[in-house]
Amino acid sequence: MKRNSPTLIFFVALFCSMAFSFAYAQDPGVPDTCIVQALQSVPASSQVTLDVYVWNDEECGAITIPLVFPDTVSTLDVTCDSISFVGTRAAGATLKGDMSYCPECIENAKNRLQIFAVWFGTGLTAGSGTVAKLYFSTGPSWNTALKVPVDTTQWPTSGGGSIGMAFTDASGIAAWTPIFYKGALDVKDVNTPAKPTVFSLAQNYPNPFNPKTMIRFALPKDSWVKLEVYNILGQRVKTLVDEKLAAGVKEVEWDGKDGKGLEVASGIYFYRIKADDFSDVKKMVMLK
Repeated sequence: MKRNSPTLIFFVALFCSMAFSFAYAQDPGVPDTCIVQALQSVPASSQVTLDVYVWNDEECGAITIPLVFPDTVSTLDVTCDSISFVGTRAAGATLKGDMSYCPECIENAKNRLQIFAVWFGTGLTAGSGTVAKLYFSTGPSWNTALKVPVDTTQWPTSGGGSIGMAFTDASGIAAWTPIFYKGALDVKDVNTPAKPTVFSLAQNYPNPFNPKTMIRFALPKDSWVKLEVYNILGQRVKTLVDEKLAAGVKEVEWDGKDGKGLEVASGIYFYRIKADDFSDVKKMVMLK
């Protein structure tokens, strides 16, 4: 196993102390973007790769991308095995959060990981493309019907504080937060004899339900989909899907919990879908 170099440890500590010491500024140009890939129909007992994509219009001296998978479910049979920069835009970074000297960048017990890369000299030049690959393994009890978000989070620091997603300029003086689009480890594809020709949203089943229900929808073309649950007061309870999906019939499970992981009360709820110009709303009932 590769030993941690004292020089590398020193520079990692130096980078962290710099990154956490200044307030985030406004992006000096067009807002940069970070997108985590959304994978569909991930089977049990398998290995999958999730790409992390970055678009930046100015040179960056460092990037840090803390992620959580997921933030509300603690009993999933899934682990992050490694972070790889091979063949990506960040492959030439001076320091990278790979497993050779930063095993603490992955904390499976807390469902979180941190991607970071630091350049000394020429930084991450303006452009677009993958900056890191995340390798996950699912176990035999992996629920193929469950959508597992891969979202941004706060990463704890040694001083008792925390840091969120940040891109640092080439001088190491200013940092900003990019626009972020979360990914997912699963939105289930439903095998159908033919590709759907129209958008549609089906009635959830079972209905009434306790504690879980399935929501199915059809996409005739690749679309950005947002599927949300609301209570009878019109307050958003949880976002189930917010990502670009390939055409086909999809199925998502709602576990009867809100965005904080708390069980909702019995009553009437609504689920609303928006996909391109299509939108629809349906009612469902939670009975305990």
